[in-house]
Amino acid sequence: MSACSSILVGCLGSVAWARVEGRADQTNCGNVKRFLRDQLGAGFRRFVVDLQDCSGIDSTFIGMLYRLACDVEELDNDGTVEVINPGERNQKAICKLGLNRKIRIDPDGSGWSREQDLIAKNLQIPPSSEPLNKRERAEMILEAHEALAAANDENKNRFCDVLEYFRKDVESEGDDGDTW
Repeated sequence: MSACSSILVGCLGSVAWARVEGRADQTNCGNVKRFLRDQLGAGFRRFVVDLQDCSGIDSTFIGMLYRLACDVEELDNDGTVEVINPGERNQKAICKLGLNRKIRIDPDGSGWSREQDLIAKNLQIPPSSEPLNKRERAEMILEAHEALAAANDENKNRFCDVLEYFRKDVESEGDDGDTW
């Protein structure tokens, strides 16, 4: 990610944080996913994603968060993935997919008001990593949409074409090193 990244990350106590400034979509989902997965592997079970300055969220990003929420729940019933300050549009996107059963939503961030001030001073751009090649990006999008489809039958129908397309793409695409 470049210095003008729209994602900032950090940890406060036992909580891993990510804040999106701009769009939350497949173009920046890979680095956020790496950070959150690294923290999950390090034993974190509480995650907060702040969408205060997020102008929009796509299904890949939502699916990545849902997959994380499922994995956290499997490891620890008390673990949580919480979205704060989503704004009406982003909250509707999450709820429309029926994901608010696993992803907690704090519409105005009031449950984290003290922590938001503390963490804001310590958030950083995630460590740079190589851009995803075509196959890695297709796999990430497929995994996110498989999680969404597993959430409920309506999502299964909603994303069946996306799943089919990316399954074929992953199966047919060799790792040619191209990046999107």
